[in-house]
Amino acid sequence: MDQSAFKIYSLDVGLLGAMSKLDSSLVLEANTLFVEFKGALTENFVAQELRQQHFDSLYYWTSSGEAEVDFIVTAQQKIYPLEVKSGSDKQKKSLLVYSNKYSGKEYQSTELSRATLRNFAHDGKIVNYPLYAICLFPQFSNVTR
Repeated sequence: MDQSAFKIYSLDVGLLGAMSKLDSSLVLEANTLFVEFKGALTENFVAQELRQQHFDSLYYWTSSGEAEVDFIVTAQQKIYPLEVKSGSDKQKKSLLVYSNKYSGKEYQSTELSRATLRNFAHDGKIVNYPLYAICLFPQFSNVTR
């Protein structure tokens, strides 16, 4: 844990949207400016949901600018990585870099998780959680097989 590297999240994604002072037409018309901001809104939404599920310590992982996993949480004496995507993208580069570095560690979950607009899916060792059901993370990962 590096105390000098951190991310800040708003208590509420609605308040974050209001603080951004983006005109609502940018959101409704999928303006290019909003496309850049929706990743931050989505990540904030997931942070808000994880805190609601009593994950009091949220961490992220980065690998020298090569990859970044948005959330690292502990549950059932295991470490679970979670990548957040604001669309239905199946990109998994960051999760694979993370997995290559930590696979085989006894404390590391064998599951890699991604939250997207897609429905539940199990793609090899990657479990996709739809954003609307992120409250089921990580306990749903073993059920989807």
